[in-house]
Amino acid sequence: MRHLADVKNKKHAESFVAHLLTLGISTHVEHEGTIKQSNGSRGESDECWSLWVRDEDRLPEAIAEWNRFQSEPDNPKYSQAIQGARAIVQQKRTEQKLREKNIRTLRPTGNPMMGGRLPPLTLALVIICVVLGLVTGFSNPGQGNTLGRIAMQELKFVDMSLYIETNDPAASLKKFELWRLLTPAFLHGGAIHLLLNMFSLASLGRLTEKLEGVGKYSILLIIMALGSHLPQGLLPPQFFGNPNFVGISGVVMGLFGYLAVKSRLRPDCGFFFPPDAYVMIGMLLVLGFAMPNGLGMANVAHLGGLVTGAIVGLVWNR
Repeated sequence: MRHLADVKNKKHAESFVAHLLTLGISTHVEHEGTIKQSNGSRGESDECWSLWVRDEDRLPEAIAEWNRFQSEPDNPKYSQAIQGARAIVQQKRTEQKLREKNIRTLRPTGNPMMGGRLPPLTLALVIICVVLGLVTGFSNPGQGNTLGRIAMQELKFVDMSLYIETNDPAASLKKFELWRLLTPAFLHGGAIHLLLNMFSLASLGRLTEKLEGVGKYSILLIIMALGSHLPQGLLPPQFFGNPNFVGISGVVMGLFGYLAVKSRLRPDCGFFFPPDAYVMIGMLLVLGFAMPNGLGMANVAHLGGLVTGAIVGLVWNR
């Protein structure tokens, strides 16, 4: 920002600034106060306004306009410029409001990961997972828990008794029990397993549902479930596959992948993940595949969900 001139007439200052604005030259005006005359008197003519040009590249043009203005400050074109400047200011305000409407600002209340109420679909998923966790004894129903045993038999990727008989992880799917593509996400193998997954779902699910709306969010959940459950259930053991898995973590990883890619491609979404989040996800995958027995996790589901989410975020980010 560079100083242009000092003006001792408020009307002239206003009209000249308005004229510059109609030319696309943005200015800053500072009221320098009242300058005392040598005889100590004060008057309106003693007021002083300092004019500054915001864009230094436009300073030579502004100086040329100032020289022309000084030669004929009462030219009607300068007073008429005030109306044109007001219209420009109003148009800029309107455009700013439109831009603000297109930006979704997420303002968490309290804990940024868990603040605010859960939107309906995410809340429903949490309730289903908690209820089934209690009903099934966290995937270990006792002999007297008939309802829990039925739930485990009907909701896992494959009916385990049928799998033992056929050694075919797709045996139940071949009987058109297609709900099994989704329902393993509702089962969990322990209270800590459930707690960690619900925390992650409440965070990423809330963000996705508020960002995309319940319709698109529903489709995303189905896609993430398919992308994580199918490879985990159908791949052979030498490729880390195993149909005997439970948990919604593959879907959660898919949501993370989707949001991570979308936040990069669409900065106007108003959110981003800190570098620590990517480090944690990377460590989870590396340790899961590197450690003996995969740390007891469905690592293929994690990787499949993450890759599926990233691909969907790449092709469906509007």
